Formats: sequence, C-alpha cells, structure tokens
Amino acid sequence: MEYNKGEGIGKKIVEGLLVSFVIMGLFFLLQLLIALVGVMAAVTAGMLETGMDAQDAQRAAMQIVMDGNYMTLLTVVSTFAMAVFSVPAYWLVWGRHKTAQDKQYFRKQVLRLRTFSMIVIGCVGLYYLALLIAAVIAVASPQTMEDYTDMMESALGGSQILAMLAAVILAPVNEECIMRGLILKHLQRYFSTPAVILIQAVMFGIFHANWVQGLYVLPVGAALGYVAVKSRSVLPCIFMHLLYNSLSFVVVMLPPFCQTGAFAIGAVVVSAAAVWYLGRTAQTEQEQTI
Repeated sequence: MEYNKGEGIGKKIVEGLLVSFVIMGLFFLLQLLIALVGVMAAVTAGMLETGMDAQDAQRAAMQIVMDGNYMTLLTVVSTFAMAVFSVPAYWLVWGRHKTAQDKQYFRKQVLRLRTFSMIVIGCVGLYYLALLIAAVIAVASPQTMEDYTDMMESALGGSQILAMLAAVILAPVNEECIMRGLILKHLQRYFSTPAVILIQAVMFGIFHANWVQGLYVLPVGAALGYVAVKSRSVLPCIFMHLLYNSLSFVVVMLPPFCQTGAFAIGAVVVSAAAVWYLGRTAQTEQEQTI
C-alpha cells in the first residue's frame, strides 16, 4: 500500500506539475525567441544600412532595447504570436470538448448580472491590493521597484494605443488560454481544487519573469483560477483579466486621492465585503431552490 501511495504522489508530480511547467516554459521560450529575433532584425537592418561594425551593432542593440516605441511594438507582436499558438491549443485540447451540461451551466449560472457585478467589483479590489503590495515592495527595496518601473516603461512606454492593445486585449486572451486553459485544466486531473488554484497562481507569477510583478499578481492569479473552476470556462477569466489590466489606464485619470494608500485600503475592504455578500446571497438562493 505504501508503494502504491508513493507511486500516486510521484505520478502527480511528474504528470501534473512537470507537464504544466513544460507547457508554461514552451510559451515563455516562444516569447523570448520572438523578442530576440525582433531585436536582432533591427540591429541587422541597421548594420546593412549604415555599415556599422560589431561594436557599434552592440551599442545599437542597447539603444533598441531602450527605445520605448520599438519595444512596445515588439511586445504587441510577441504577445500576438503567442496567442496564435495558445488559443488554438486550448481549443483543441479542452475547449471543443465541453459538454452540453457545461454549456447549460454557463448560460444559467455564469451569464448573470450578479456574476458580472462580482467580477467587476473584485477586479477593483484586486487592482488596489496589487498597488498596496507594490508599495510595500517599493518601501522594502526602492531600487528593485525602480528597475521594475524602468522595465515596464521600456516594454509599454511607447504608443499608448499599442500598449493598450498588448495589455488589455492580447495579454488577457493569451495568458488565460495558457494559465486558466491549458495548465489549470491539466492540473485538475491530478490535484484537488484548492491545490490547483494555488499552483496555477504561483505559476502565473513565475510566468511574468520578474519577482515584483510575480508577487503582486499572486492574488489575481488565485482569483482568476477560482473563477475558472467555478465557471468551467476561460471566457469569464479573459473578461476579468481584461478589466483588471484596463484599470491601470483608468486609475491614472482619476483624482489624486484615488491613488492614495488610504483609498486603496478602503477599496480592498469594500470590494471584498461586496463580493462576499453577493456570493453568500447567491449561495443562499441556490440552497433555497434545492
């Protein structure tokens, strides 16, 4: 019996965790490869046009990396290219196998005003929670936060339209098909629901490839995982992710008070209470109909 138990745990680790990390790693490498090709293409074009030597080419490469417009465009291209693979992959592996019961459940339980309200309110709370976590990181390690800010400005500091396309449209579709589609669905075959939500949330943080963003997206990843499990679909997750990312462009246009720590704490508390109340009300109504 002990051998069988150990064998079962080993199978979970190998087939559950390892395969999930391989899936994530393949898409991460694809993104890295596209970015590298984009930088090298620009450097090569510059060398052919100006006849610069290798040393000048190296300096040109650094200038390209610091060019916000080019890096924003490259972010859009790489994210779109990943989505070209991730969306069909999710559909072929999981999406097309949805049962009639899953579709009926989605129509009756997910496509409701209460669900929509919970997602919207939850996104606001999660966004301000992320701001609070980032603020703590900034206090603990100012240089780390400064480096992270410079990196984000390099990646999305060019055209605002392209930045919004990458962050608000392409990234949610791509990341949800990978994380809450391919990976979460795979993990559900081997682990309990709480373990699945925790594992994919940690992987979601790792996928961002920097520990600052990796830390403050952990609650977001957990919430998205919960929504994916409860709704049995990635569509609400894509909408939720889209809304969450769009808040970074909306909040900066609000009055300064809406960007203070006190307001952030209040937003987190009120949002959590509102989501809990709506969820509790829905559960009570469901129990009464049984």
